[in-house]
Amino acid sequence: MGLVLSTWVIALAQPGSIDSVKLLQSASSDTSRVTILNQLSFKYLVSQPRLARQYADEALALSRTSNFKRGEIEALNRLGENEFRQSNYANAVDYTTQSLKLAEQLRDTFNMAKAYRVLGNIHTFGFRQYDLALQYQLLVLKIYEKTKDKRNIASTYGNITWIYASTNRNLQEAHRLADRGANLADSLGDKQLLSYNYNSKGLIFSQEGKSDSALRYLDLSILMARESNDRAVIAYDKSIKGNVYLRMGDFKKAIEMFQLASAESQQLNAREVLKQSYEGLTKSYAALGNYPLAFKNHLLFTALKDSLLNWETAQKAMITRLQFEEEKREAKIAELELANQYARNESIIYNALFGVVLLSLIAVIVLVVRNSKQRSEGNKLLKEKNEEIAEQNRKLKEANDVKDKFFSIIGHDLRSPLVSLKGLLGLLMRNEITELEFKSFAPKLHHLVIGTNETLENILQWASAQMNGWNHTPSLLVVHGHVSKCFSLFAEAAKAKEIALVNHVGEKETVYAETNQMELIIRNLVHNAIKFSSKGGSVQVTTVRIDELLELRVSDDGIGMSKELVESLFQKRAARTRRGTEGERGTGLGLILCKEMVENNGGKIFVSSEVGKGSTFHVLLKMEK
Repeated sequence: MGLVLSTWVIALAQPGSIDSVKLLQSASSDTSRVTILNQLSFKYLVSQPRLARQYADEALALSRTSNFKRGEIEALNRLGENEFRQSNYANAVDYTTQSLKLAEQLRDTFNMAKAYRVLGNIHTFGFRQYDLALQYQLLVLKIYEKTKDKRNIASTYGNITWIYASTNRNLQEAHRLADRGANLADSLGDKQLLSYNYNSKGLIFSQEGKSDSALRYLDLSILMARESNDRAVIAYDKSIKGNVYLRMGDFKKAIEMFQLASAESQQLNAREVLKQSYEGLTKSYAALGNYPLAFKNHLLFTALKDSLLNWETAQKAMITRLQFEEEKREAKIAELELANQYARNESIIYNALFGVVLLSLIAVIVLVVRNSKQRSEGNKLLKEKNEEIAEQNRKLKEANDVKDKFFSIIGHDLRSPLVSLKGLLGLLMRNEITELEFKSFAPKLHHLVIGTNETLENILQWASAQMNGWNHTPSLLVVHGHVSKCFSLFAEAAKAKEIALVNHVGEKETVYAETNQMELIIRNLVHNAIKFSSKGGSVQVTTVRIDELLELRVSDDGIGMSKELVESLFQKRAARTRRGTEGERGTGLGLILCKEMVENNGGKIFVSSEVGKGSTFHVLLKMEK
């Protein structure tokens, strides 16, 4: 039996060498059929994912019917990897976790390593939880180094270097591991593994700004991936090449690469690569001044990004967290009940001894005092535990109240502009309004799209923070460039309201903060200033040095705020919507996010405002590490 199975494995490693149907017909038992199905699923994973999924589903059903545990573990692992490649991360985690639990029960370290590897990849490419992903991959490497499994060691090197390259850290170690992985793959004659490690080298050089070296290794990776028929790697490589060309300023070449990556990833349903391609096309077309195509790709990017980080995932994460808190609460209640039962048992024993033994009066007094003391301590502990549970229930209720308020705001303010946009486009499609009439709505439509996009960005940032906590990888940032970038984003919106955008920030002024969070802080404050400024006004961004801090001020001469509104501005419970000077919508979520992100970077935010005279938002951040 072992000889037959090993022959099947060798045959499956050579695509097209044996017809799959004939191979399945040759299976002499359910276990051998499950083994063949799992091998076929692995064979077609990178080239025909739908067929690979079909084989894995059949293997899982048959292994469970025949109680073939190792076959079930392998089938679950194949399904997890298939779902991961389709960016269905929730399903991928579910299947892989089931596989890991069964492997742990059987003490099957080989399949445990497979499950850890898939979980590591999910947390790398899906959840962007790189520290946890690195822990999984290091566990995988430890198992394979013990078994001296060269092929899987080379594969794991590629996964680890991807994490280092994606986070732009330990790049020297990343180069070392990628080179070792490439040498191992070359010695084994495994072109697929070569493509993985060349891909990592290309990404590392890209992070280092060495464009020529990055392109050379990415081309090598594509060549190896074509020979091993791994279309997913080809799509990734082309997407990375597009970003390299974009950084070099070769926008036409960048568009070519992103279009090829988009076509490949659509066929494979590799939605992460597709999302990156849409984003790259948006930037490239915008750089060439082709704003209709830039806008079209931006809409595709936003829609896909929203679907990948949808509310269902956020809700599942919050439900899981609440369930975890509930489990802790139930465990504490059980602990208290056990303590009470122990106290009751002690009381019964003491009373029985008192009645039966008839100890002397001194002994009776000692026992009574001792029992009273223990009861007092037990009651004190019980009171403390009950107070702790009450405090946890209060916090859970507060968290639920905040969550419900946010969902209410978002459900109303996100749906309304999309319904308006849908209605306007419907009129145009049915020729119920002329093109000239449609163009008259263009400024309002532009405001609508920018406002909806800002709402989506804020929602996704908030949902990500609820699932993963705030990312904190700060660096030294030049503030002037980020303000200019923000002004470019809102230039059309400001022009439509005849609002002047003034950047008074010195070109050498710096702060020590996380890049994406700093951009979102500036973007929300400038957008708010434009929204609540009257026609013909101005929005100014200035900086003032205060000891070791840099104060960033975003000022407008708009409608201003009352003292009551200023006091409730950054409170989650009091989050409210307020329309801008031309009816622009808002959720109140942006300023709450600003406060959390400023504090996450060790800073402070406050506002000074007067009704009818405008507002100034003050952000204090450190200038150095």
